Amino acid sequence: MREMKRVIATVKGKIQRVGYRDWVDEIASSLGIKGFVENLGDKSVRVVAEGETQNLKNFIEFLYARDYPLVKVLDIDLEWEEPRDEFEYFEIKYGEFKQEAFERIVDAAVYLRRMMKKQDKMLDKQDKMLDKQDKMLDKQDEISVY
Repeated sequence: MREMKRVIATVKGKIQRVGYRDWVDEIASSLGIKGFVENLGDKSVRVVAEGETQNLKNFIEFLYARDYPLVKVLDIDLEWEEPRDEFEYFEIKYGEFKQEAFERIVDAAVYLRRMMKKQDKMLDKQDKMLDKQDKMLDKQDEISVY
């Protein structure tokens, strides 16, 4: 029989409003972990998870989200407990609908603005490349005339 445990993780950093709870939910489900993830008022995230001890240790490594570009985990506080077997599955606990929806709309606008700035920079570079290409073609035409 495999050893089962419960861990309560408080994750701190740039982790709210970047899809972190969805990331945690996906990882937990893939590892067969039960429990929940929720945002806290101090901008941290709480994860309560139960499962096989080794799966929980692997899960905790994923909580650092090193492969998730929008997330920056600064610290994780862990409390280990005996399992209570109170969860059927892993879930995301959402806040009030209006607040969650509004935050996501604002975040989408922020990311869209950032993308547009990057797109403008890319288009400027592309224009410069095309200008250089035109100059090269003009020189090529001059050389072929002689």
